[in-house]
Amino acid sequence: MARRRKSNSAEGVNLDSLMDALTNVVAVLILVLILVQADVSQKVVEFLEGLKPATPEQVVASSKKVEDLEKARKKLDQLLSSEAPSPEEVEAEKRQLALLEKSRDKRKDLLVNLQELQELAKKSLAERDTEARKTATIQDEIAKLEALLDETPVLKVEPTVVGIPASRPVPKNAEVYHAIVIHDRVHFIDPITPMELFEDEFRKAKRNFPNQRIKRQGADRYIYESGPIVKHFEGFNFRNSRNQQIKIVAYPTSTRLHLVVSPDHKQGGSSLDELKKPKSAFAGVLDKLRLNTRAVLIFHVHPKSFNTYLQARRLTDKARVAAGWEVRGMNAYSVVIPDIEIKRQKEPEPEPAPVAPVERPPSLPTKID
Repeated sequence: MARRRKSNSAEGVNLDSLMDALTNVVAVLILVLILVQADVSQKVVEFLEGLKPATPEQVVASSKKVEDLEKARKKLDQLLSSEAPSPEEVEAEKRQLALLEKSRDKRKDLLVNLQELQELAKKSLAERDTEARKTATIQDEIAKLEALLDETPVLKVEPTVVGIPASRPVPKNAEVYHAIVIHDRVHFIDPITPMELFEDEFRKAKRNFPNQRIKRQGADRYIYESGPIVKHFEGFNFRNSRNQQIKIVAYPTSTRLHLVVSPDHKQGGSSLDELKKPKSAFAGVLDKLRLNTRAVLIFHVHPKSFNTYLQARRLTDKARVAAGWEVRGMNAYSVVIPDIEIKRQKEPEPEPAPVAPVERPPSLPTKID
């Protein structure tokens, strides 16, 4: 007996669900299309209703633009219809382009130089304006000074007549004293008394000073260390009653000690006003010097204190004290101690050779007049 075939739904394809889905999709698309069409129609209507009419100027500009586009189209059609350039023409154009590129680079350099020149010109103009302002300010000051000079009366100054008497050398056995005339004050300097005090103290303490002994015929030579000597005489009482500072100094390149007398330029000595009074400190010094027949007073006069010297010189001549003078702006008096040799601390620098020999007058010795 024949077997009965079973009906199986898998053997057939059921398209009902697929058709339902497609129908639904198509319906949705149609609905969307209808909505879009309606919205676009509405937007078009709104756009057309909101569109402003063109002005005559806009119409003319649009027409001109259309003409320009038409001309460009015709030119392009002409170029498209024309024959292609030959290789020779292409090479010529390349060479022309290369030349243009070179000229462009040169023009860039020229443009850079032009900018630098413009900046320099701007800077120069600014400096010129600044200098012009300064010049104008200086001219205004000059004009003010000239106006002041025109208003200032001319002062009449009576000339000072100075007679130069006949001079003579300082006697060999003279005891020379000094006077520094500076800042309109006269400072009497006595180098003899402190020198005697130094020599006495040195003889007493010279065993304590290190030295180098060099034997030679006649008398041995002693070279001392300067440091201990200078230190020993720091604060030494030189019995100076004129408010002057007296020091023993050893200069680095010197082989001799120096005795330096430094006066008080503000309070020491006698001022020009004090010299005009009957009894001054300088007049008291002259009273003592007049008793010493060997005393000689040498004035060292600063150029700006000449009137003070003249007043002091009148008093000196009135006291009959031998005197001389020289123009010399010195702040202190220094005298060499010749009998004591010291060790030089450093060698002096060699003097440069003169380029050409310079003839100078011989140095004149100090004289009295």
